[in-house]
Amino acid sequence: MFGTMVRQIRYGMALLRGGRLDPAGLRATVADLRATIEEFGEPGEEAGALLPGGVDPDLEIRRTMADRRLRKTVRQAAARVPYYRHWFRENGVDPGDITLDTLDKLPPTTKAALRGASADFVSDDAEPVLLAQTTGTTGAPTSVWFSRYELELAAALSAMSFMMVNGCRERHVVMSTISSRATLAKLTVQQALAMVGAGFAALGTVDPRIALDRLTEQRSLPGKEPQVTHLITTASYLGCLVQLVERGRWRPSDFGLLQVLVGGEVLSDPLRRRAEQAFGAQITDTYSMTETMPTAGIVCEAEHLHLAPEQAHIEVLDPVTGLPAAPGEIGTLVVTPYTQYRDTTLLLRYATGDLVRRLPAGEPVECSLLGMPATSRLLGRTSGARPELTTRAILDLLQAVPDVPLPTRYALDGTVLHVVAGKASRPQLEDRVGTLPLTGLVLVEDAVDLPEPCRVRADLTEDSFELHPET
Repeated sequence: MFGTMVRQIRYGMALLRGGRLDPAGLRATVADLRATIEEFGEPGEEAGALLPGGVDPDLEIRRTMADRRLRKTVRQAAARVPYYRHWFRENGVDPGDITLDTLDKLPPTTKAALRGASADFVSDDAEPVLLAQTTGTTGAPTSVWFSRYELELAAALSAMSFMMVNGCRERHVVMSTISSRATLAKLTVQQALAMVGAGFAALGTVDPRIALDRLTEQRSLPGKEPQVTHLITTASYLGCLVQLVERGRWRPSDFGLLQVLVGGEVLSDPLRRRAEQAFGAQITDTYSMTETMPTAGIVCEAEHLHLAPEQAHIEVLDPVTGLPAAPGEIGTLVVTPYTQYRDTTLLLRYATGDLVRRLPAGEPVECSLLGMPATSRLLGRTSGARPELTTRAILDLLQAVPDVPLPTRYALDGTVLHVVAGKASRPQLEDRVGTLPLTGLVLVEDAVDLPEPCRVRADLTEDSFELHPET
């Protein structure tokens, strides 16, 4: 008990001082949590303080800490990262002058800049051990280097989250259908679940029929539930599974799922509801990206997206002007991961390209995560024709119509919506398109007939020699 208290104090002091965290100490804390759960059933309210947003913050203290962490991150990037060292020198800006109030002197870092010269964002004194790449569904893959420290830290923090947020325990079995190309996610989850003691099956993005076989399969494993209890997947692959279940022979009672963790793409409300009905499980919306790891978003019961202020400085900028988005308006998430968590690829004001809506002014944040800043859920991208035509708005419209095939494939040509769908779905779609500023609806039979490609992560299929029983 005394050792646990000391570790928690050290963790809290490290957060306050902005110094490097101790991965070994965090792994020991995970072990403490496991022991507490085994003995008492639940870890207790005080353990929640170990998680981001676990304590109701003093806003003045939060701002002071954010300014301190940001200034340290900017100084280190300017001194050690070739890209930023060159920018500060060429533009005559003193890194010491950058604070929360003067951050707009530094332009956002674009994805194109990182893709074009990823090595220029690696710190001079880094010890890179893993090159992780994004899936590239929205363009060329982005490369990010990570150190052993970053990987161990991410795994320990993820283990805490699995236990405290997702209720993951030793008896549970977690299956992932994330693409094997997502090296960072797979490695982090595997190591995190090993700390938790849960089982982990990395299936990959295989034929969805194989995934359903795995989810319904009964196993006899010592100390484990007989079926997969947690599924980690993307929204488009979840759509593939849901469509098979709706059209096939499966019922919710055929599965042992307790929770489905969905990330990487926009999860629409209709698809979430259909998945809940198909699997009889809780469907949890999450947000993370390779470039800003370990910063991750949690969607609360009030459907706010919360991002940890201890791990990164978060901005929501108007996508046109680059200025802070006004309350209630749509903006791009811009993230500066703090060097307390990152020491290899350092990024300042990284423009993620992901859109959210700032909460309206004066709207109270009343939820279990009120200790963390909040925005709307991820909106995805937007059409240049009308800002209201976001990915979420389109998917909410289309995925409410069961006859539209999953995963949903569409493209916008101005304000004309092109959809891969059969003629039988036209009446229902025509009834719904009036809810958005669309001027036309075109149904096509194949994705190749869309005016531009519609890439989803379910397309990152991986071959398997395994044959489905019905083939």
